[in-house]
Amino acid sequence: MTTVSDIEIVRLSGFNNIDALLSSGPGWNFLGTGARSLSYTFSVVSGNEASRTGQAAFSPAQQTATRTALAYITSLTGIGFTETGDGSRAQIHMASINIADADTMGLCSWMSSYTPPRFGTTVRDFTAEAYIYLDNVEFRAENADLRPGGPGYEILLHELGHMLGLKHPFEGDEQLPYDDDHTGNTLMSYDWVGGPYQTYSPYDIAALNWLYGRDGLGGTYGVGTSKDYFTGRDIAERLTGTYNSEVIEGAGGDDDIDGGAGNDVAYYVGPRANYDVTRIAAGYVVSDRVGDEGYDVLKNIETLRFSNGNVSLDYEAVVQALYVGYFGRAADYNGMLSFQNQLATLGAPRDMSALAAAYTKDAGLHALIDSFAASAESAALYPGDTATFVKGIFQNVFGRAPASAGLSFWTDAIDHKGLSKANASLSIMSGALDNKTVQGVLDAKLINNKLAVASGFTLSIDTAAEIAGYGTKAAAASVRTMLGAVTATTDLTAYQSTIKATLGAMTGAVRVAGDMPEDLPIAYADLIGIGFQAWEQTLV
Repeated sequence: MTTVSDIEIVRLSGFNNIDALLSSGPGWNFLGTGARSLSYTFSVVSGNEASRTGQAAFSPAQQTATRTALAYITSLTGIGFTETGDGSRAQIHMASINIADADTMGLCSWMSSYTPPRFGTTVRDFTAEAYIYLDNVEFRAENADLRPGGPGYEILLHELGHMLGLKHPFEGDEQLPYDDDHTGNTLMSYDWVGGPYQTYSPYDIAALNWLYGRDGLGGTYGVGTSKDYFTGRDIAERLTGTYNSEVIEGAGGDDDIDGGAGNDVAYYVGPRANYDVTRIAAGYVVSDRVGDEGYDVLKNIETLRFSNGNVSLDYEAVVQALYVGYFGRAADYNGMLSFQNQLATLGAPRDMSALAAAYTKDAGLHALIDSFAASAESAALYPGDTATFVKGIFQNVFGRAPASAGLSFWTDAIDHKGLSKANASLSIMSGALDNKTVQGVLDAKLINNKLAVASGFTLSIDTAAEIAGYGTKAAAASVRTMLGAVTATTDLTAYQSTIKATLGAMTGAVRVAGDMPEDLPIAYADLIGIGFQAWEQTLV
């Protein structure tokens, strides 16, 4: 539903590198929920801008280069583009023209219209058009060659940026600092540094992410939705989300990212195999092993999005704790995914203490947790009596046998007071994490270290060979050995090599651990997005 305020008010992100590039139009996001692509034409026979004359058609070579540029924009924004030979039906018009200003290589103009609503604020007939012109007199030579790598192509990207809703960074109330205003940061600048560029610069991409959320028109993220897309800069900074669901992209630098409330996504431009994902007490660390994105410390992030797929962190800690406590090993890839999906379907709590409490009240959760005890792996691990089972759980969790009083308590609870074995393993671990005695603090540190190692192992599984490799009894035994060597004082940074070696032994592939911060948590200057405000939809 498009409102007058959507059209008339530029919605800002709170990030200067984004907001300094946001213009007031054309407003493609507000064409309607059914709009997924934009039509464009090279025709100058019809549909021309009435206030301009002398339009000349792009040459075949110019048209080919423009199609290349639009395909690149599609890959970046998700917006589809459909070519039409009927200029009267096109929303975007391309033409050569003699631009009056002798210093201007290209320009873009746009217009939009709607009928002011008689009642309320809802607009039902919003339309928009954009016109892109390249000079064919003073800059005939440069604009004749629009192939990527030349100045003509960079100018084309600049004008297409205007068509997409970007402005010059030195105009308007929100501007870039003088030292940031150059083409190395944004192709919308007039200060050329480096180049010619074949892609948009980082600030352009951040602004386009904010506008279109990488999923195009009518998608889930971007302006016109209630889900934002925040993009940082190529420096170390703190990126903080809001109470809504959003995507946060660090875009380089060692970032501290907190998604806040909602179901939040951290985005990375490379494939999953390029990154190490490691659990720490504060959340997770994502380290770029092959590129220059550095490492990010993540908190309150439910999903990692890579170029070739997603990794869910939702319930990851809970499922990992169940595997470590009951089976003494890290979760396997398919087991993790299955239990995450089932817990999400049940709407289960996300922390161990709350999960233990909910177990007694939720029949579906009760059955899911008890399925651990009904598995063939459980039967193989705990073939003896109840006391043997309790000793096994203590060995998995604490690396030691239980005290006699503890052994008697848990054995009696299972044998005579209706406590299931699965709930016993859950309760033993949950209770240990809440124990504030001297021994309890050490036990909690040990558990957290084991869970971090187990999490790092499971999250490192990113190929079909590794998924299959961790599907044998021998592989499971090797992971139990790996976790059994973890202590309360284990250096988790140094232990990454052990995790990679254990996984590599299952496939014969060499795995190299990426860098990981040594002094967590880290703190940087705040960079806070204002996010979606509920009152914005009421402005007129």
